[in-house]
Amino acid sequence: MHRFMPVLPAAAALIGTLAVPGAAAAADPRPITSPYVQAAADVAASGTLRRAKNIDWVRHVNTGRYCVNVSEEVNLAFSVVHVELPNSNRRSFSTASNAVCGPDSVTVYTYDLNGSYVDNAFTVTVF
Repeated sequence: MHRFMPVLPAAAALIGTLAVPGAAAAADPRPITSPYVQAAADVAASGTLRRAKNIDWVRHVNTGRYCVNVSEEVNLAFSVVHVELPNSNRRSFSTASNAVCGPDSVTVYTYDLNGSYVDNAFTVTVF
């Protein structure tokens, strides 16, 4: 019986290691439950998706440049996209799909008042 005791801590360590990916699932964005928008995203300046509705992923491409991928349920060709920079005197611009972001994405650019790209938190709504 004493010969198997060292195996128990190793098994416990292995189970603890396997449980770590479950912790990553807790980092998923909180849902946005607005019934009047097709898709929405609340994105940190780093490109981290904080809250979402019908958004698959966000990618921070470069300073001030982001790709926001919208779920296939939403037809961007027949939608209106609105980007806002909350609590900021900076500006933003968004465009539909392009070669950098792909066909089901909205490209978001954030820049300062001088026209230089800067990272900034933003929200996207698709109506």
